[in-house]
Amino acid sequence: MLLVTPGPTELHERVLAAMSKQVISHRGPELRELYTSLVEKFRKLFKTDGSVFVLACSATGGIECAVSNIINKGDKVLSPVFGVFSERFAEAAKFYGAEITYINIKPQNAPSPELIKRALDERTYDVALLVYNETSTGTMSKDFKEIVRTCKEHGVLVAVDAVSAAGGVPLEVDAWGIDVCVVGSQKCYAGPPGLSIITVSEEAWHKIRSSRRPFYFDLIKYKKFYEDNRETPFTPAVNLMYGMDEALNIVLEYGANRWIQRHIDFANAIYETLEKANVNLFAEKEYRSPTIISISLPSGVTDSEVLKELRIKHGVIAAGGMGSMKGSLIRIANMGNLSVEKTVKVYDAILNVMFFKVNGIDLHAAGALEERLRKIGYQ
Repeated sequence: MLLVTPGPTELHERVLAAMSKQVISHRGPELRELYTSLVEKFRKLFKTDGSVFVLACSATGGIECAVSNIINKGDKVLSPVFGVFSERFAEAAKFYGAEITYINIKPQNAPSPELIKRALDERTYDVALLVYNETSTGTMSKDFKEIVRTCKEHGVLVAVDAVSAAGGVPLEVDAWGIDVCVVGSQKCYAGPPGLSIITVSEEAWHKIRSSRRPFYFDLIKYKKFYEDNRETPFTPAVNLMYGMDEALNIVLEYGANRWIQRHIDFANAIYETLEKANVNLFAEKEYRSPTIISISLPSGVTDSEVLKELRIKHGVIAAGGMGSMKGSLIRIANMGNLSVEKTVKVYDAILNVMFFKVNGIDLHAAGALEERLRKIGYQ
């Protein structure tokens, strides 16, 4: 079976081997060394000198950690919503007492700097909740750096969901001015699911110190334990950390910038191929995600039947739509340990299944995909 859901992604054999190590004491020198290794590697990849913590939870737990530490009851929060996960970000903040102003954007699009600037000019906000790449729709803000800059110019604390973006597109936490950034382990870095990584700027610490923080996700507690003894306040997911550390070794050996460029190059080739094959892509061209390919299905064809045939006939496991898009599209990850052979097999299977369900599909386009990827040097 080929797993191409938008997380978790398939694990490298080196990651599987690392996860099979014997468990260690979470209050011993081995754990301190492992945790320090992870933090320093993430700092390098995220381009930050700020605090980095590895949490034993899903990325949604990381989102809750972020909002519960920086949101006070009554805070004015700006939340652009263009899919399920941007909506969840706002819901989490609302749970902790935020007064949310929603910017509702159609799911084929993503926020633009101009849209955000208009909203910030109209009202004063304490925090902006920004999703870099919307996993549920396969759309992305291509001018994300400018969006963050606009927020900072208006004196707004910026919290970012980069769960399905980090490792697949450029991300510079410090240079861009991101105050809190949340990333998942199981996406573009191809680590095991179950860890969330969060970064914290100095400006964010000022807000956190004055907030009513939660018990388990109290970042002041995480900061103290790391600075005092390179430990976590509660039992960490040791074997997942072993796997994540090895996954990051693979990324850094390949080269962090090359790793990102590979995602972008594969996505460009995939989109070009699907357009030539007459496939109806969901996201508008200027907002298409390099890490998640979303394909619209015509009326009368459901994602469940397409996904079933992909699994049973071709051994390919993709994902369907979420929220209001449920049933009407399929989503395919372009994440992690990408290879030409795997990618061609996936899209050959997709075109074969869709050929019998959608008029005008060109079955032979997958061959052009392989030719293009190998021509630019990928194996």
